[in-house]
Amino acid sequence: MTQYLFVLGRNAELSRAELSNVCEEVLFDPKLHLLLGEHLKWENLRDIPKPKEQLFLDRLGGTIRMGEVVGEFLGKEKLLEAVCTRAMQSQEDKPKLAVSAWGVGKGFLSDFLKQVQAQFAAAKRDVRFENVGGKNMTSGSIFERKLLKRGQEFVIWQRENSFLLAETKANQNLRNYVLRDRAKPFRDPKMGMLPPKLAQILINLADPKPGESVIDPFCGSGTVCSEAAIAGFPSIGSDLNPDFLRGAKQNFQFLAEKFRFETESGKFFVRDATEFPWKGVEGVIATEGWLGENFEGMPTPAQITGNEKATLLLWSKFFENLRGANIRRIALCLPRWERPEGAKSVAKKIVAKAENSGYTPLALFQGQHTFVYARDEQFVTREICVLEKRAL
Repeated sequence: MTQYLFVLGRNAELSRAELSNVCEEVLFDPKLHLLLGEHLKWENLRDIPKPKEQLFLDRLGGTIRMGEVVGEFLGKEKLLEAVCTRAMQSQEDKPKLAVSAWGVGKGFLSDFLKQVQAQFAAAKRDVRFENVGGKNMTSGSIFERKLLKRGQEFVIWQRENSFLLAETKANQNLRNYVLRDRAKPFRDPKMGMLPPKLAQILINLADPKPGESVIDPFCGSGTVCSEAAIAGFPSIGSDLNPDFLRGAKQNFQFLAEKFRFETESGKFFVRDATEFPWKGVEGVIATEGWLGENFEGMPTPAQITGNEKATLLLWSKFFENLRGANIRRIALCLPRWERPEGAKSVAKKIVAKAENSGYTPLALFQGQHTFVYARDEQFVTREICVLEKRAL
């Protein structure tokens, strides 16, 4: 059975939860941000002519790259032999080669690269190493040097006395993320910008099935709807602000041209999220929701209290309106306010509102119901929660 090694992003637990819907976990190391998986769901909803591994990775927001497992070796000599044997199969006169290693001791990688070079020299073959200073490759350097098109990268994961070896098959396409973020025609920094990678994660946590709609009742600039379309799902977006809706449509059209999806796959209309017309709508919800005021400095306790009340009122009305709707799963971001004396969260109270409307929180994050998605020096961070409709 083929297994794959995933190199996860900075939020390893969040990336792990995202992967749980598209593969079966075999091993996970939260410190090294590595996950070994099998039984991958190879979906190609838009029939895009790309390698299956790249298509799989393109759907994920929290995984940096993935490699097909070559084998597990009990000694460094066997590991060296496996890398050299596969690398020397290249038809290039001077093949490009890189090795990245996790869980190894200091100096392991630079010493290993020297041994690989010695093996090539003994075989009277040239080789060009892409590692700089004997360090692991980054996703950016792999992309910029087009390594997977012109060469190979091997990934080593040492676990006690054994070495797991994988050959990298897919890497994040950084150019595509620039198009989906900074290059979009409509951007409004004052309202806060949902990163495309986080939108992908929310969609995957909502786990839409082929043909199901991805719905964002707080769509803003339309990031969730655009990411759903890129992945091959129809989408519905609404927002109270007509200017945002016009911008969302503009962004959707722009990305439809860049990524060649049908503009008809996305529907947009102006509507208060608490009055969304759920009759006849089926699918899943992936949304950031309203995160409250966009503070330029640290909010005062009074400001936090005011925002907390407004947020609770909004979601109370939202879930009351959602009662009885045919929405199978919800992945959402809730606001969490940061202060030196501690953070203020509304997640438990909002989850209670959701439970009253028939939705159960899923313990996807190390047994916890929420995951805090934060960056340094943020005053308002995101708390991610996934809810599932209870069976009648």
